[in-house]
Amino acid sequence: MKVRQPQPRSVTTTHDPVPQRLLVISRYVENIRRLARLADRIGRSELGTAMMEVAGCMERMSNDIAVSATGAVILRRAARLVGTVEGLLERQAKLAVLH
Repeated sequence: MKVRQPQPRSVTTTHDPVPQRLLVISRYVENIRRLARLADRIGRSELGTAMMEVAGCMERMSNDIAVSATGAVILRRAARLVGTVEGLLERQAKLAVLH
């Protein structure tokens, strides 16, 4: 029986974060829009409107965010925003179902 030797994987030395950041921005925009729709459904239209504005701004500025030095900071803050709003809306959605 012949045993296959694992092939060494090629390691690239240049790591371009721009495409990865663009992907993360796209996912954040999708999540923010999903949260905006949920906010509208449970009666928090002002939050839904604000979240849609944030999503639109992030989408329009995605290239600038991806290439800027402060892009990582912006993405961390967007992640915190998504997590915070998600927690708030989940609690309110549960309360709406109970009443």
